Amino acid sequence: MIDTFEVSVEELKQHIEKREDFFFINLHHHHHRDWSLMKARGALVVDDDEVGKHLEEIPRNRPVIVYATCTGDEAAFKVAHELQNHGWTDVHPLTGGFAAYVGAGLPVEPSKETTQARKTMLL
Repeated sequence: MIDTFEVSVEELKQHIEKREDFFFINLHHHHHRDWSLMKARGALVVDDDEVGKHLEEIPRNRPVIVYATCTGDEAAFKVAHELQNHGWTDVHPLTGGFAAYVGAGLPVEPSKETTQARKTMLL
């Protein structure tokens, strides 16, 4: 169990190594097309201003980790607070975002955008 609001990648990695189960939300800025080919394993990918449209997809029975692919942690903090306002109690922004997550060697998978990105690049 994470005891603080925000979580560092080092702390998250320790929890993952203990086989704790998390739900990840991958945020990207709503004005930018996200060409990321990877995401945290199992992450829900949403625009930072559209989380409210995805509330039914976010579980309440396990910790939620919010990270941003854009520069800075402000979007993750904002969305984590928004989820708290909607009743989530175990939600945590990841400091350092996706770059820190990848840098720590944590599990990733292809984003569902990957197929579309490859098709676009081949045209």
